[in-house]
Amino acid sequence: MITSFKAMVDNAVKLLFIDESKRTPEQREIMTNHWVRNLGPDVAKDKPLNDRLKELREKLAKLDAGFTPLTHAMTVTVDPKAPQAYIALGGDYRSKGAEVTPGLPAALTSAPVKDRLAFARWLCGPENPLTARVVVNRIWQEFFGRGIVRTSDDFGTQGEKPTNPDLLDWLASEFRDGGWSRKHMHRLIVTSAAYRQSSATRKELSERDPENTLISRQTRLRLPAELIRDVALSASGLLSTTIGGPSVRPPQPAGVAELRYGNGKWVESTGADRYRRGLYIQFQRTAPYPQLMNFDAPDSNVACTRRSRSNTPLQALNLLNDPVFFESAQALALRILRNEANSRIDQAFRLCLARDPNSRERERLAKYVDEQETYFETNPKSAKALMPMSVGTKPAEAAAWVAASRVLMNTDEFIVRE
Repeated sequence: MITSFKAMVDNAVKLLFIDESKRTPEQREIMTNHWVRNLGPDVAKDKPLNDRLKELREKLAKLDAGFTPLTHAMTVTVDPKAPQAYIALGGDYRSKGAEVTPGLPAALTSAPVKDRLAFARWLCGPENPLTARVVVNRIWQEFFGRGIVRTSDDFGTQGEKPTNPDLLDWLASEFRDGGWSRKHMHRLIVTSAAYRQSSATRKELSERDPENTLISRQTRLRLPAELIRDVALSASGLLSTTIGGPSVRPPQPAGVAELRYGNGKWVESTGADRYRRGLYIQFQRTAPYPQLMNFDAPDSNVACTRRSRSNTPLQALNLLNDPVFFESAQALALRILRNEANSRIDQAFRLCLARDPNSRERERLAKYVDEQETYFETNPKSAKALMPMSVGTKPAEAAAWVAASRVLMNTDEFIVRE
């Protein structure tokens, strides 16, 4: 019983040695739940006691069902009985050398750093500018596609030098003096002239600044994997903006879940959970969600400081055929059809691309809608497949706007920040 308790409960040994009167309510709950639900061989033979414990388990299950699940965050506390640390001679922990105490290399600071709190204060103190520089470089990287120091994971001698060291220093001091406020830094950057530049290249700068290290223009960036799904749901009006809670399981290709460790089933989420933001998608290392992988999301095996961006045929197929993008196109068509006929194209562009179409775009999309409507009038089964529900208009017209929605949601501009 003790062996199974140690294997199944975090910090089991420490918990066992805490005096019963000093255990927290949560610790007492952990002990009760484990011993009631995991009977030893002797208890299992005692039928009357076994029946009483079974009744108790049922009552606990009903009680648990009435409470909202809580998320626990790990914290660090000072161990009053911390063991002494020694230099391991020859790398052998059994051969103890000189005793060592907490501290930082003298090359970094002469101030005493005796515990984690003192270390945290030194990390964010004015005598250590590195922390603020690393943070603002990461923020800059998200807005401009690359950091002022390209190697955002390495500020050492093996990393690249900053392209604009004065700018990096100023941003770091602004961040620190502004109370370490990320919101302040975001506002500062997005309202700057550097950020609000056009991403169009200029011939006179193509040779002088080919990699845009001088920030002579804005950078075209494809959206991260999670946001590509989000913008489709947002344009269609399906996006659920609920914050927090457990992971969700939107539709994915058949057979993917069966490849993962344990062969677990992928039970698709229903209702609003089906359309939650991409960051809430259940991610399992042995069978990650395909749409995220197709658009270069990190695989969770190693830390990721900057994402790569690739272009593959799978991405186009994903945007065309994935159920979430198909359902988004259907919902977008419904939104468009609520408008007057002469304003539908303008509304479609505003929802998808946040701008009005030019005359050529308007003419081409109108022609496409007319062609699709003509086609679906002679192919009612295809129209029904594209828009199976009744929407208060001709099936051919509804299907034509689903097709037009798919066109707009598959444009480069839809998934790329200009």
